[in-house]
Amino acid sequence: MKTEKQKGLGSMEKAYNDFATFSQDNIDAFVRANATFTRGFEQLSKNFVALATRSVEDAVEASKRFAACKSIGEVVELQGKYTQDSIETFLNEGKKVQDLSTAIVKEATGPIAERFKATVSNGAAAAQATATAAVNAARNSKQAA
Repeated sequence: MKTEKQKGLGSMEKAYNDFATFSQDNIDAFVRANATFTRGFEQLSKNFVALATRSVEDAVEASKRFAACKSIGEVVELQGKYTQDSIETFLNEGKKVQDLSTAIVKEATGPIAERFKATVSNGAAAAQATATAAVNAARNSKQAA
């Protein structure tokens, strides 16, 4: 039969192991979140580079078209179309960036939210166990007296 000291040591060892596992799970969640943010920012960077490249190509093409214009009317018409296309591109790309950013944040915060829930759950369980132990200790001390 285990002595009180052995029970206490076993309880401490279990608590330490539980804490170590819980801490490792928290670290793993932050590593996963960081990896998700890294992949997401890489994707955002690729999108920005593609947009910049396309914008330069569009500007070069527009310059060629402007140079070929034979009247002010053609220049004004081309300028209007170029402006409209630029605004549409800006709005479409802005929507893509917004959607991608939202998806990145949602995916990256998932593991951290899970750990937060686990922390709250473990805290509640620990509080319940402490309260139960205190009640039992009070009962035992009354019975011993």
